Amino acid sequence: MVASFEPYRTNAHAAAQTFGGHSEITVPVHLLSAGVCLGEFLVIVLASWASGIAYHWTSFGRLGPVDQCVATGAVFASLFVLRRHARGHYDLDRLAARMLGVTDILSTWLMVVAILAGLAFLLKLGSDVSRGFFLIFAVSGPVTLCGARSGFQALARRAVRTHRLVERRVLLIGERGEALSLGLQRRLRNSGARIVDVIACDFSGGDIEACAAAAVGRARAERVDQILVCLNWARFGELDGLLQRLRVLPLPVLLVADHRLRNLVANPLTQIGSVPALEVQRSPLSLGEQAAKRLLDLAFASAALVALFPLLVGVALAVRLDSRGPIFFRQTRIGFSGRRFRIYKFRTMTSLDDGPVVRQATRDDARITRVGRFLRASSLDELPQLINVLRGEMSLVGPRPHALAHDDQYTRLIANYAYRHHVKPGITGLAQVSGCRGETPTVDSMERRVEFDIAYINRWTLWLDLKLIATTAVQIFKHDAY
Repeated sequence: MVASFEPYRTNAHAAAQTFGGHSEITVPVHLLSAGVCLGEFLVIVLASWASGIAYHWTSFGRLGPVDQCVATGAVFASLFVLRRHARGHYDLDRLAARMLGVTDILSTWLMVVAILAGLAFLLKLGSDVSRGFFLIFAVSGPVTLCGARSGFQALARRAVRTHRLVERRVLLIGERGEALSLGLQRRLRNSGARIVDVIACDFSGGDIEACAAAAVGRARAERVDQILVCLNWARFGELDGLLQRLRVLPLPVLLVADHRLRNLVANPLTQIGSVPALEVQRSPLSLGEQAAKRLLDLAFASAALVALFPLLVGVALAVRLDSRGPIFFRQTRIGFSGRRFRIYKFRTMTSLDDGPVVRQATRDDARITRVGRFLRASSLDELPQLINVLRGEMSLVGPRPHALAHDDQYTRLIANYAYRHHVKPGITGLAQVSGCRGETPTVDSMERRVEFDIAYINRWTLWLDLKLIATTAVQIFKHDAY
């Protein structure tokens, strides 16, 4: 029976090639985490030393003793790294992430500043530490720390990419569709796991006993730290038989969430009293988050309208002279919580659709005017939406609003489509900077865009908005819209 599914197994050498394994010496993940933790500690202490020198030089024109400054920095660094460690910021998934987490760094930094300021007041230590030094340190410290953290994360990503880290050696066993999933294998690899082997079985064909025997033999022949069972969770009937046969091994056995539940169980785990529960839908932004996002919108939109006013006038004249019709194109869209509003854009087409049937613009669309083609390619036609932002109908960043006809169509076809209305629509968004721009000729293309929109809503931070604004500004120069 082992031979019946032998073609679906991978030997150790093939697994190493498939998953990018190398024979070079690797570093345990806990050492990497400890190294980054120590690195951030030293960066903070060095920042306190440099702040002390800067304070003495600017205040007295000479160098002075900085032992009190360094001691303050050491206390500060201890509280900072302990807080970050407790929140899991030295775990591999955080270290290898592309997002820097500026908001988390600043919030932890400000919390430690408040703690030390309070202790200095209660213990009357203010005379021992210069306020000038503390101010310089409080401002320069997080800037230095962000730069250092960026470097640490780049090194961690490189270590993961070149397979210099091994957290655990795992053996995959289960159905072919689950165990051979490239997405699952990639996630495991990015988490520092080394896949020793993959044993894929046809559970419906009665291969459970042979599959388990092969896994036991493989685990006894080579060091394995964990066995991951990759099974469609609708097939729990076969799971008991497999687990009984794996009990002969003194190894931890973990049941991996199948492809349907993988994203679901990645959501935060909470509790209602003593009842555990998964947060499958987060509430809209809190009042503080809404205020921060609104202030960012007002600041950027106001500054952009003032700075770009001559350009807006020039574009308006060009639209007027190029073809007959109004300067602005106005269309009803759906905004936050399903509220309707009129969106503003520079007119780029000869038609002004706004009814039950709206035909999307396509590449080389004959309805696009000469000036309109340039405006769409450069995204200048979107600038009047800054007015929508000032009016509070839109945000700088958020899911792009669609015509009513398309909203009605995709609400029926895509289950999570209405989730996009949990925040204000935006001029740009995560979907747009991720390549989901232009027409959506198929339902699959719209589903992909919706996935990015939902990811933005669930992951929102002020730093993410700033990053997407900067990325959009860079992409505008590529002229890839139509």
